[in-house]
Amino acid sequence: MAVDFSSLAPNTPIIVGAGQSVERDAGTTSHLGMASQAAAMTVTDCRGNAIAESIDTICVIRLFSDSAPNWRSELGRSNNPPESIATAIGASPRHRIYSHAGGNEPQALLMEFFADIAAGEREMVLLAGAEALRNQRKAQQQELQLDWNEEFTAPLEDRGLGNIYPNPQEIANGMLMPLHYYTLIEQARRSDLGMSREAYLDETAKLMASFSEIASKNPYAQWPGAMSAAQIRNAEPLTHLYTKRMIAQDSVNQGASLLITSVAKARSLGIPEDRWVFMHGAAQGMDVDVSIRPTPGTSVVAGAVLDKALDMAACTPTDIDLIDIYSCFPCAVSEISDHLELPSDGSVPLTLTGGLPFFGGPGNNYSMHGIAEMVWQLRKAPGHLGLVHANGGFLTKHATGIFSCAPSTIDWASADTRIRSDTTKRSERANKPETGVVKSYCVNFYKGTPANVIVLAETDAGQHFVCSTAPTDRDTAQRVLATDPTGKRVAVTPGEREHSWYLTLVSDC
Repeated sequence: MAVDFSSLAPNTPIIVGAGQSVERDAGTTSHLGMASQAAAMTVTDCRGNAIAESIDTICVIRLFSDSAPNWRSELGRSNNPPESIATAIGASPRHRIYSHAGGNEPQALLMEFFADIAAGEREMVLLAGAEALRNQRKAQQQELQLDWNEEFTAPLEDRGLGNIYPNPQEIANGMLMPLHYYTLIEQARRSDLGMSREAYLDETAKLMASFSEIASKNPYAQWPGAMSAAQIRNAEPLTHLYTKRMIAQDSVNQGASLLITSVAKARSLGIPEDRWVFMHGAAQGMDVDVSIRPTPGTSVVAGAVLDKALDMAACTPTDIDLIDIYSCFPCAVSEISDHLELPSDGSVPLTLTGGLPFFGGPGNNYSMHGIAEMVWQLRKAPGHLGLVHANGGFLTKHATGIFSCAPSTIDWASADTRIRSDTTKRSERANKPETGVVKSYCVNFYKGTPANVIVLAETDAGQHFVCSTAPTDRDTAQRVLATDPTGKRVAVTPGEREHSWYLTLVSDC
């Protein structure tokens, strides 16, 4: 049935283009080369006239190589990523923005630019991002002489890294990777559900197999084929709740892009109405550090963000036809599906792409792919409603968007989309702990063998602290695996590093 767009306000913001790129075989294309391929597709996808020259803003999602030392490139970099893309597609934007780090950024920026377009501050925005870590790592391993340096004199609004989450106590006690934070969340969730470790791993593998099946049918997935639940479950263990095939895979060559404009601008450029996608609800918010969340197995801010977006769109979870949930780790999916009261056993599709472990985890830019897929699928089913949830940090920064091809009358220039963080409950941190009760824990494996333990504990006064096994402790990891220490008492002694605490299990476990 045809939809009447004639009464729409001229400043109504819409998504009019989407693009993706992938190179499955390792080659020489740079990060921004991948982003430029996606951007070029986006320009074509909207089917309008004089699109590239009409773009007044290009915003690029911060690359992993500019976000943390572990991903730093030895091949050079662009000093102005938006201008690299502008040069590639023939655009001359007035504004060039390089975003914060965080997987929430694609959706958070979409909300920002919807507001700007509605307010008349921008006319057409190209959002783009990518990772070519597969190419980067191959070149560095093989000592290939690639030069990814690009130098421009155009002005750049570089927003920097943004909020950095690790607390000194967390770092000093071995919480060095997202893997450690998410295992603590996962373990607390398992405890809340009262599930055995084996049953929980089986459930997770089943969920992830459903993601892999969807990825196997996606032409923009990094890897072909699907993995069974047994293959996922029996892969190399990384922690006591994760195997290598349950978590995000960042060694990818993938790019994605979106084009946003107003109804008036779309009409002036001849962009057909069947390309238009509207946002009907959106919200974002930031939670507190994992180690001081009163309920470490969940993120209350995630639920608040979802509820606010659904309320704005005047819909309920049962109205949602399509969904893509950020899936860096299984609990990032179950946190959202639990709140929406959707099954997490794979019986209901919770991804459009196949997720970060199987479609691919292109750094901070994954949800750009989720939104691009949403745009394409909604165009094929104009009466459907879709939800994308993006996540940054450690279930810390949340952003949700609800989309449809049906017109939206929301005034995005004045819409309140933020969840206030100052109302979020938090526990105090114990800086000189002596003893406490185990709230959650992470058993790290090394080459398939239990190696050490990180524990989140609570003092009798209700303060939280993180501690870990001493480097010479070879026994505690096995003891923890044999009998769950949740609720048992631990004592700690000062470690060798500042803020570090070595644990002793006082209660018999």
